[in-house]
Amino acid sequence: MAKRILIVDDEELIIKTLSKLLERQKYEVLVAKSGQDALAIVEEEDFDLIIADVRMPGINGVETVRSIQDALEAKKRGKIPVIFITGYADDKIEEEAKTLMPVDYIYKPFDMQELLDRAKEAMR
Repeated sequence: MAKRILIVDDEELIIKTLSKLLERQKYEVLVAKSGQDALAIVEEEDFDLIIADVRMPGINGVETVRSIQDALEAKKRGKIPVIFITGYADDKIEEEAKTLMPVDYIYKPFDMQELLDRAKEAMR
């Protein structure tokens, strides 16, 4: 059975690029274009990894992941590994993100092979 990855990002180019990259590696990819969409999807689906943009309109990626992890914990389900991606250096948000113990925190533009390697490692 293919590993399942949720991409949470509001940028169409990032969504398309990551989706193609991951699907070529035989991963099943679902996409949420907002924090609200991601929360609704995770209510219905299980994932092996979340790749989330830090900055998005509405609920940012860090708040989204915190809500997802809290909901999973309340349901006695294990946490999902997370890779945060961002185009902005923001020490405050980065520190907040690191409290969620992500697998990685990667800056855009990122190396596709590095992201793939981190994703594979996270889902072992």
